[in-house]
Amino acid sequence: MAKEFQKRLLGVLREKGSMSTKEIYSFFGDMNPKTVSWHLYNCLGEGLVVRTSHGSYSLSQSIPEVEERLSHIPMKSCILYDFMDKSGFDFYMTGLDCMNGLGLEVASIYPVLFCCRTHDVKDVQMEVMRHLDLALTESDITMLSDENLKRRIQYVILGCSDFTLQKGGFAFIEKAFVDLYYAATRLDYPIPVGELPRILGLFDSNPYRFKRATKDRHVSQELDFLLNYNKEFLKAFADILQ
Repeated sequence: MAKEFQKRLLGVLREKGSMSTKEIYSFFGDMNPKTVSWHLYNCLGEGLVVRTSHGSYSLSQSIPEVEERLSHIPMKSCILYDFMDKSGFDFYMTGLDCMNGLGLEVASIYPVLFCCRTHDVKDVQMEVMRHLDLALTESDITMLSDENLKRRIQYVILGCSDFTLQKGGFAFIEKAFVDLYYAATRLDYPIPVGELPRILGLFDSNPYRFKRATKDRHVSQELDFLLNYNKEFLKAFADILQ
């Protein structure tokens, strides 16, 4: 029901540009007004729509369309997106590819990071390696001990269960950052961990989506404090550690 509501609401807002509360209730005339109110509240919380004025709503402009995404990412990532889109597997791009053009310009030297259903990981890995290039999964950490093999890795596949944290095959910024953090700290993804706070600081994170993302990746205890951290405390704590 929630997914269908989102699909219908985003579709009509894309067509009309903006709608008043009254117009939204009228559009969903087949639903109980309290249910419409609940779903609309969740869409606001997830950052899918924004309140432009009192009683008026429009699409969030912070979530680009697929064509715009593809125009900013490296060719290697575009090839993977096209391959997975035709594969029949559920997937979405994540990590740096979801930040390209939104505050970062990322070169093609980095492995492509993407998510698929947890139960599909090994099948997806087999297909990617058969048709494209070497792919790493979370269960292949032993590959990282061989430097020659490690340098050949072009794709990193993460299993996930929450597909509400993406749109059109691209993770929301919050999920992209959490997955990047996980890959950098668990899978030797070649980006300095010290760069991650700077990257996070480039974006305005939606608290609801950030918490959902940390829960999906099982790093809530490590990252949720970032939503409400005190900069002076962290700076003092870092000075102590040094």
